[in-house]
Amino acid sequence: MHWLSTLDIFFVQLILFPPLVISVGVAAAILSSRVYIGPLVTLVTALELNYWYFSIILPEADVPRMMIASWAILFPLLSLYFSWVAIALAEKQTIKLFG
Repeated sequence: MHWLSTLDIFFVQLILFPPLVISVGVAAAILSSRVYIGPLVTLVTALELNYWYFSIILPEADVPRMMIASWAILFPLLSLYFSWVAIALAEKQTIKLFG
């Protein structure tokens, strides 16, 4: 994981992590066919990933509480929307196939 410490922290927090955690949540929602699973998985994944990242990169610093609060609201909301759209499209395709 040495390559991760060479990346800029802003790049990781604004470009790399958001699509990763949101896509994990949407994938979980699609696999379970339940919309509410997406935001829950996204929230847990974002918190765990940020805790892991900050413990590796800045072991002496605490994870900023404001960052946790903002990501804990924004990422699950985005995941809820994308999960809802993905499941709605999947159900529409199922209806077309069997209807």
